Amino acid sequence: MSSSARSRARSLIAAALSLGLLGAPAAAKAATEMPAAKAADATVLASPREPVLGSDATELQVDVLIDNRGAQPLAETTVELALDPRPIESTDDLDGVFPQHPLDLGEAQLGATAAGTEQTTTITVPRDRLPFTSDTPSGVYLLRVSVSPDLDATVPLVWQGGTWPGKGGEGRPVRLGMIVPIVLPSDIHTLPTRSQLAELQPGWSQLLDEARSAQATLAIDPRVVAGIRAYGDEAPEPTRQFLARLEASTLPNFLLQFGDADPSAQADLGFSALMQPTNLDFVTRFGTFTAETAPGDGEPAPSGSSDGASGAAVESGATAGDGPAAGAAEDGATGSEGDTGSNGDDTGAEGDEGDAAAAPSLAQLLQWDTVKPTAWPAEGSVDQATLDLLRASNIATVVLDSENVDRSSGGPRVALEQGTAVITDAMLADSARTALGAPSEVGRAAGLSRLAAQLLLAAQSGSGDLVLGLDRGAVGDTGDPALLIEQLRALDWVTPTPIAGLDEGTALLRGSDTLEERRELLRAAVGRESSVNELGAVLVNPEYLSGYQRTRLLELFATRYAAPGVDFAEVAGQYRERDAELLQGVHAITTERMQLVGASTRVPVQLHNSLPFEAVVDVQAVPSSAGLAVEEPRFAGVLVPPEGNERVLVPVHSRVSSGESGLVVTVAAASGDLTVFTGTLPISIRSGVETVALTVLGVLASLLLGFGIYRSVRRRRRSAAA
Repeated sequence: MSSSARSRARSLIAAALSLGLLGAPAAAKAATEMPAAKAADATVLASPREPVLGSDATELQVDVLIDNRGAQPLAETTVELALDPRPIESTDDLDGVFPQHPLDLGEAQLGATAAGTEQTTTITVPRDRLPFTSDTPSGVYLLRVSVSPDLDATVPLVWQGGTWPGKGGEGRPVRLGMIVPIVLPSDIHTLPTRSQLAELQPGWSQLLDEARSAQATLAIDPRVVAGIRAYGDEAPEPTRQFLARLEASTLPNFLLQFGDADPSAQADLGFSALMQPTNLDFVTRFGTFTAETAPGDGEPAPSGSSDGASGAAVESGATAGDGPAAGAAEDGATGSEGDTGSNGDDTGAEGDEGDAAAAPSLAQLLQWDTVKPTAWPAEGSVDQATLDLLRASNIATVVLDSENVDRSSGGPRVALEQGTAVITDAMLADSARTALGAPSEVGRAAGLSRLAAQLLLAAQSGSGDLVLGLDRGAVGDTGDPALLIEQLRALDWVTPTPIAGLDEGTALLRGSDTLEERRELLRAAVGRESSVNELGAVLVNPEYLSGYQRTRLLELFATRYAAPGVDFAEVAGQYRERDAELLQGVHAITTERMQLVGASTRVPVQLHNSLPFEAVVDVQAVPSSAGLAVEEPRFAGVLVPPEGNERVLVPVHSRVSSGESGLVVTVAAASGDLTVFTGTLPISIRSGVETVALTVLGVLASLLLGFGIYRSVRRRRRSAAA
């Protein structure tokens, strides 16, 4: 099977997990004569309320969610719950055929589901209806929820009885190693603002606590470290305390590439070195620093530290090598949420530069101590080119997905021809992704039930040590990722174990690559970087734009966008739209044709700055014809606020009484090296109108004066006659 086919298959499996295992389309039975939604327009999802049913439970509760995505209502129906009384023996049976004559456990009535809506119900089964006793061995059983003959969902139920493998059985608890990512949510495209840091810190702290209890390995996005350090004394105190805890932690850890960028995608694009951030000055400008709070100098890190090489400082100004990305690494991030450009709570927060110490260098912001630099590419995407790229960046250890290798024997720690690898289990990762990131509570519970069942089946079969790598996108976006680790630690058949304590094994790399569509969209984004970077010439601080753009581009390469079910075309489209905004630079806003009714006036030229940083430009306005004369054609050093407007008044004089003309406006960098806009503002000359208007006003004034005199004379004559 080709790599692209495998990727499509994984996407389908993940979609089935998050939506429930759907049956074939069929017409839903209608309770009235009005058209009803078909089964093809609806999905059903079910899950036990708790992932494990213990021997002391008094009842079983199964939650059912019906989602009608069709244009017609789904008729009132009966939801039936059945159980296969035979325990399954392997993970392959989780998606097996349900028996024709299962044990019926109960049912519930569900009212009509309107088009475009969803509803939930719960089926409660008393303990005496279940075929389990205190002597029934622990095992995994299948539940089926049926809405119609062709619309159902299957979900595993874990029964924990009096005995189980490891407590009198043949198996033993699974020794489970975990890789726990500490990353930013997907709505932050550069670095977090201070308010975002304050919001994220409680979740990070809980995640660190649970990771320590599970003896997990931490995978840290350098943006978390640099994002806190970049504000210095201005960073929220709780986040500074969290960073101190993270630095002092004895847990094994490594840095991901900056922004969790995917090394495999960079290898597929032909990069000769991993992309690096160029600078973070666009954020450190908001911080204040003292000798006590500034990060230490640290040791210069080997190349590629921001791609999983903990402790590797990234040299400021590094490029993406001599591949297609050389000199191009910026992809227009938005100037709104999750952005540290001109918006957010950090605007205007710069400290007094005279009182503050110098801002830390990029190497200081990214400095991190580690024992073993490690890379974690997107799941199932690594090939020999990826390993070669990592080796060129002094990274010898890589985290691989189990679908990316052919396992021969032994545990998840394997030796490669050059370097070592840690193999994560793909099925566990898919279930954990659903448990963390499904859009509904029922979906998340279904993922947890499946994960618990997979681990019990592994314990029963004695399959050996396993590693679970938690999905980075799901961890970043979910509200409480620490809860999943806590729930896994509570399973009696799971023994959390440091990865270094797991068994060694053997494996061969199974070649793969980045999906072609994603690769080409990334290539296009990389190609736009130099064009956007050129516009830095109009900024007061040109380096802000290059650092901002490179940070955005690295985030676009994030592994989360390679996960199953992600519409990367939409993500890249939003990125491209922001690029288009940035490429407008500073330009004059053209309006409808202006009317020049006087011989002399000041014509307003409205400038707009599309960039998220303050610009300084020279403006030149010359007439497009001899009908106009411009007394002051050049305006030097015009400041335009970030993503704001500034008006320039150009004094003009008309040489004709009427006609059509215009102003040719040119906007250039103050250095004169770059012209960012040239356009014509049309003007209609109607200076004769002024003469006519003045004549009419003069005549009217004379008439009024004459009439007033006439009335006065008449009054006097009448008075004299009287």
